[in-house]
Amino acid sequence: MLEVRPSLSAGELGVFRIALERAGLRLDGEPPAYRSPWRLAGLREAVESAPPPVAAARYTLSPRNTRGATRA
Repeated sequence: MLEVRPSLSAGELGVFRIALERAGLRLDGEPPAYRSPWRLAGLREAVESAPPPVAAARYTLSPRNTRGATRA
């Protein structure tokens, strides 16, 4: 929802919305990166490889077993 003060008429608000979108502003509240297939694949992988909740409560993950660890 777009709210402008002082209030605009419906036609003016439509023109204002188009101008903002042409300027590169997204009005749906979701950045394009959130819809990326790469992001969704990464989230899926992180959830699938997470330890069970009971094990996670007792142990911390070893840096050697987490993504991004380049050497031991």
